[in-house]
Amino acid sequence: MQKRLRGFNKYISLFVGAMLLIFQFSFLNIAKASEVIAEEVSIRVEAPDKTIIEGKETGTTAYEVLEKVLNKNNINLEAEDSQYGKFIKGISGVNSGKFGGYDGWLYYIKNGTKVETSGVSIDSYKLNKGDNIVVYYGNFDTPYINTIDFNKEVIKENEPFEMIFSFKNFDYTLNKDIVNPIKDAKVTIGDKEYITNAEGKIVVVGLNKGEHQYSISGYKKDNIPTVIKDRGKFVIDNLNKPLIYFNDDNLVKKEEVKKPKDIKGQLELTLNYIKNNSSNSWAALSLDKYGIKSDEGYLKTWVEEIEKDGLSNLNAIDIESKIMGLTALGYSSYDFVGHNLVEELYNRKLSEFYNNEVAFGLLAYNYLGLKDEYKIGEKELIESLLSLKLSYKADDKNLVGWTWYGDKIDPDMTAVVISALAPYYRGREIEGIDNNKIKDSVDEAVKTLSLLQNENGDIIGQYGASSETDSFTIIALTSLGINPEGEMFTKEKGDLVSSFLAYSGDNGQFNHDDKSKNNYISTEEALRALISLDEFSKNGAYDYYKGSKDVKSLPSFKIKESEETKNDEIKKTEEIINDNLIKGDLEHGNLAQDNKGENKSPMAVLPKTGSTISFYYMIIVSFALIISGIKKIK
Repeated sequence: MQKRLRGFNKYISLFVGAMLLIFQFSFLNIAKASEVIAEEVSIRVEAPDKTIIEGKETGTTAYEVLEKVLNKNNINLEAEDSQYGKFIKGISGVNSGKFGGYDGWLYYIKNGTKVETSGVSIDSYKLNKGDNIVVYYGNFDTPYINTIDFNKEVIKENEPFEMIFSFKNFDYTLNKDIVNPIKDAKVTIGDKEYITNAEGKIVVVGLNKGEHQYSISGYKKDNIPTVIKDRGKFVIDNLNKPLIYFNDDNLVKKEEVKKPKDIKGQLELTLNYIKNNSSNSWAALSLDKYGIKSDEGYLKTWVEEIEKDGLSNLNAIDIESKIMGLTALGYSSYDFVGHNLVEELYNRKLSEFYNNEVAFGLLAYNYLGLKDEYKIGEKELIESLLSLKLSYKADDKNLVGWTWYGDKIDPDMTAVVISALAPYYRGREIEGIDNNKIKDSVDEAVKTLSLLQNENGDIIGQYGASSETDSFTIIALTSLGINPEGEMFTKEKGDLVSSFLAYSGDNGQFNHDDKSKNNYISTEEALRALISLDEFSKNGAYDYYKGSKDVKSLPSFKIKESEETKNDEIKKTEEIINDNLIKGDLEHGNLAQDNKGENKSPMAVLPKTGSTISFYYMIIVSFALIISGIKKIK
């Protein structure tokens, strides 16, 4: 019996190794066999000196829609099959190797706020809803815009600001991201043209509140372009740092027929989206209400910002959002890497605050439940807001409200001020403050918001209807205990809530207006409104900005070791394996780009499967077991 077992054991290593090897490649085949749904996407083809074609087509892969749009417009396409998929030799007479190097046809994908480079050939990339495909002629290091930043945390209308355009990719030799500024590129915003400097910057003249489109190009007649032509949009709302929407076409038509009022269902979808895409203080506030810890990666940026510019140079609104965000994340605002944000904010001169900074200053004061003595206190903030109230007659209507700047009532800011004054409207008393005066002012402002509704129920702001205006109004009304679906806010074709819900987009996201789809700022603010509506249905009134933490007992934030640092050794090992796989591909140009923009063998950029065991390690183990088994048989 023992002899038989010894004989059987000779084959165990061989069998296990073979099964592991079969499993690895079978898993890849299973992934390939997954169901793919055809999507309508936008596609644009960029030659070194011009746009060849752009349009919309439906397909399952990037190559399929490229082929369709070119065939439909009688544009020549030359492509051939290779072991790694389709290789594009030429489009419209522009052929690979035109400039004598490794130049050729490549592609990248834009989708909302993201720009990515796929690690697969163009015929293997499976389309996702909302994709913009940009097929371009260049080298593997030809820059395209995947990072746009601003020099201010909050861009305010009619004030100049800087935009910084750059190409971010991963340098495997240095093992870190490298940001390359885009210089000498032409940028167009509205009817103004700019040229980026050596740091990739332009100084933009003041713009109105609302949505703005940019385009950037660096065409060359007889060489690779300095940057691939691209365009996108950003929104100025006076409250947040603008997000960039990279898609060529962000247009979306608001539904004419109002959607059913499934507030709980929409809340679940939007909460899940923000949970997976949390990126700022306000998202942290909402997630904290459900016991969810927001991603706090942006705190490191805050530390760098304060170390670079100094706390005293931050705007009041920046500090207010940081104070509330830190508290929501469970950290002290009294000691943020050695800085007392609360003391810095409330010991400033209130006369230097913008109107919105006064309102958010009071919201932050109450969110933290402050009782300390500072130059700026509860009483001073309330008195300032009351003094900033606007009152005038327009179109035979008596209007009362607030604005962040100027002399025209802004419904967004009016709603924010109402939210800030809500605790006193509902009875909290402060020595020296006449609550009746607060109540009268707020009641008049609420009537004004109703007068500013259109027949669909939208609140019309200075720049038209938007989901953010509806969101802020819902938050304000529910803080007072007023029903946003009640008689005052119901018009001929809908009420405030039905109009608000009609802005819902894809996967829990919300649209900004009729032109901008799946806007992150809109989505985050919509989540605040959905939470307010849900709680209002339970309690009859809900103050979203009411805090509940003992802020004096919260711990200080400490910078943690990054996951990148922890995984350095693993990355180095993977690079050695990847380098061996790439060597044979360099001679033939059969390289793809990974999502960091680096040249990689198609084998080397296979997507992660979720396993903690590397695909390559499994291959090595498999062959080791097979060899061991063969030796035993011998």
